[in-house]
Amino acid sequence: MKKVRILSLDGGGIRGIIPATILEYVEKRLTDITGNANTRIADFFDLVIGTSTGGILGCFYLTPHPGKNKKNPTAKYTAAKALEFYSKKGYRIFNESKRKSWLGLRQLVNATEYSPKNLELIFDEEFGKLKMSELLKPCIVTTYDLINKTSFFFNSREEKEKNRDFYVKDVVRSTSAAPTYFPPAVINNLATKKEMVNIDGGVFANNPTMCAYAECRNTIFPQAKYPGAAQMLILSIGTGGGQFDLPKVDKSGNWGVINWAKSIPDIMMDGSIDTVDYQLKEIFGTLQKEHQFNYKRVDVPPEKRNYSKKMSDASGQNIEALKIAGQEALKSALKESKDGYGLDKFIDLLIENAP
Repeated sequence: MKKVRILSLDGGGIRGIIPATILEYVEKRLTDITGNANTRIADFFDLVIGTSTGGILGCFYLTPHPGKNKKNPTAKYTAAKALEFYSKKGYRIFNESKRKSWLGLRQLVNATEYSPKNLELIFDEEFGKLKMSELLKPCIVTTYDLINKTSFFFNSREEKEKNRDFYVKDVVRSTSAAPTYFPPAVINNLATKKEMVNIDGGVFANNPTMCAYAECRNTIFPQAKYPGAAQMLILSIGTGGGQFDLPKVDKSGNWGVINWAKSIPDIMMDGSIDTVDYQLKEIFGTLQKEHQFNYKRVDVPPEKRNYSKKMSDASGQNIEALKIAGQEALKSALKESKDGYGLDKFIDLLIENAP
């Protein structure tokens, strides 16, 4: 029986360059093995899930090419183009959008560090009026719904009775509205016109792989109905988290409101990443040996995280450092361990399990 192939992408701001670098390699290898120059990431995954920057990448890979064969649509963007997006437009999104401090008083009236104007213009340029329902494959993007005070999953294959659809540009704006970085996204459900006010899904699932697992367990795919772990292939890619400063941790018992307010978003977004990885390894570790390594986690080794601690630093120097970090993550992923296998073997499995 063919396995369901899942791609999960962490949040992390400009550090999206890291998974974009890894997926550029994955797409190139798929192209080389299949001999098809038009191979795209979308062709070899049955479900893509992403949070924040991972949600943006996921939507890029699944955007259909306009004007092509509508019966058999192909992906508009190559993985190289997705990487280029971060390299070329990251500065506009972050550095160019930084709000002025007004002698340090600005945060008393507006705690968001960046204006969303450039971000929204860029999303409109890239996605236009594309709807979630028009993406090439099932796609899940996380956000937190402030009105209903609950997690929310944008789904490109919504059940009809839910009566929901959204512009992709609004979905990626929602999932990237990181607290203290960008203001919440105010958007509308296209089906009902109902308003939503959303923030970054990283506040509850910066590593959304467990969400992907749960979604698959409740989904009918052509190759498997409600698949269990043994029927899944999961590639989970991180963004080299843990790179943030906390003010005088030994004095945290005396932190005031400002220190806690500045620190909590980073702690929340980073805290679940390794926990989810641990949970997935435990799940797959219970399977028969032939299935135990069908979960592959790729991230930057801690000793190779030589880039800015700010996930909004899109300076030329930091972008180059992030590309190097992506290559280091790739090197680590390609190594075959005694109890598992490297990324190349996982790519072979993606091809073997094509429907």
